[in-house]
Amino acid sequence: MTTRRTVALTSQLASRVPQLLEPLNRAGFDIVNRAGRGESLDEAALIRALSGAWGVVAGSETYNRKVLESAPTLRVIARTGVGYDAIDVAAATELGVAVVTTPGANAEAVADFTLALMLACLRRIVEADADVRAGRWRPGGPARDLFAATVGLVGFGKIGQAVARRLRGFDCRILVVEPFPDRDACRTLGVELMTMADMLPQVDVLSLHVPLGADTHHLIAESELRLMRRHAILVNASRGSVVDGPALAAMLAEGRIAGAALDVFAVEPLPRHDLLTTLPGVVLTGHIAGFSEGAIAGVVKAVVTSLIDLAEGRPPAGCVNPEVLNR
Repeated sequence: MTTRRTVALTSQLASRVPQLLEPLNRAGFDIVNRAGRGESLDEAALIRALSGAWGVVAGSETYNRKVLESAPTLRVIARTGVGYDAIDVAAATELGVAVVTTPGANAEAVADFTLALMLACLRRIVEADADVRAGRWRPGGPARDLFAATVGLVGFGKIGQAVARRLRGFDCRILVVEPFPDRDACRTLGVELMTMADMLPQVDVLSLHVPLGADTHHLIAESELRLMRRHAILVNASRGSVVDGPALAAMLAEGRIAGAALDVFAVEPLPRHDLLTTLPGVVLTGHIAGFSEGAIAGVVKAVVTSLIDLAEGRPPAGCVNPEVLNR
């Protein structure tokens, strides 16, 4: 590069590993750490953070039209993750801002965590821990098994496939809903493709692995939950609004399904008095499926590569609006 470009760092995740951002300094970028502490930057703070920036290493903060129009020098939003539902991609494209994600970089970590959620919920590990701490010893009946269970995966991209690989070790029957399936992966992993309506009545575990968009908002709502078996559980480590949260809480309270393990929510952080926090058989975590040492290193290295590629005229991997690259 002939001129130095400023890259704002708003991702709290990336701010934890500044050493992994050093290649940007060596490539001629000036990195300015503008990540907040705790929660994501609000609109006003984000506008200030983007002042003079050519690019941003972004977290989960919201990039709406107002924010984008307030950042005339911005040319790339590089997300430390795969989701981009917090970005107005249409506005970014109109304004010539590339939106780049890191597909696959945290897939193995999210898959690990998904299995942990399944096991924690099925085997009631959180409740058992609380019981022992309170002096109770095996107060309830036996838990359910993941071994030989029928598991439904909604979405069969890199994360869904990584989950399926792990489930094979549990001798699970794996059912998949995926509009654009990788047929080779389906054959290799021995999964069964079917419709949502056919799958839901058969599963012991339903696990969601889809991005959030107009076609997946409240993909799982009351009508879908009522199709599930009463002993079934729901696992969600994708995006909160893929599930109708109030409907899920109502079905759990009614005993219509047995449990849920959720890492994501429509409103984050989850409000302290949300009904989900009061229900038995529910495991709740704070959007940490991709929050591991290996996943952080993977996504940050991918972001660094994407920024350098874009600055040097190469198309970056994971660009969701590649039409801006030829302008």
